[in-house]
Amino acid sequence: MIAAVINAIGIAIGGTIGTLFRGKISDRLVNILMTAMGLVVILIGVQGAVGSEDTLCVVISLALGAIIGELLHIDRFLDGIGDKVKSKLSGKKFAEGQFSEGLITASVLFTVGAMAILGSIEAGINNNYSILFTKTVMDTISAIALSSALGIGVMFALVPVFVWEGLLILLAGVVSPILGADVITEMSAVGGAMFIGMGINMTGIADRKINVSNLIPALVIPIIYMPLSSWLGGLF
Repeated sequence: MIAAVINAIGIAIGGTIGTLFRGKISDRLVNILMTAMGLVVILIGVQGAVGSEDTLCVVISLALGAIIGELLHIDRFLDGIGDKVKSKLSGKKFAEGQFSEGLITASVLFTVGAMAILGSIEAGINNNYSILFTKTVMDTISAIALSSALGIGVMFALVPVFVWEGLLILLAGVVSPILGADVITEMSAVGGAMFIGMGINMTGIADRKINVSNLIPALVIPIIYMPLSSWLGGLF
């Protein structure tokens, strides 16, 4: 839970700084900082991916995960959640003005994304907070940029972020004792590969954006693959 708390604090700090220096923070500075964070995300992804002891598991997981994600249109589903939240709240009386626009925009940006999900799962299963700590830096930078344009409402996005990530961390912690060490290792490796893709998107070095959201089902495949592989290995 400490990672979720720190993430919330980072958003509060970023929102405060951006509000205090509204209109004085250049887009160029924000972009170069986000590119730097993209390189950090790639590094974290590589560290996770090289820990795999069964490369075939990673390959099959990513392939099947991509197929399932595309069939389920997970990216559209996540985008749809954000659109519905905005549409439902924007018509309310309390949701008038830039305060609500900042709150809603930041809440959707910081919660509806693969990094929040992957980072929370990694924190709950492996007690590895590096992903959420990296997300905290990224969210802080984004909060500075958003709040400089939309005001202090961005800062209050810390509440849904804390609740969402906290629940995911607790859920992953409950499930982790059931999973074997080999399953957790390969899940981390699959997540690492996804992070490499996410980092590439952030740096903008690829012409075609990698749809990381539709790879999320790949995280579940090792739970099925590893026991099945062990059983088949025993037969032969």
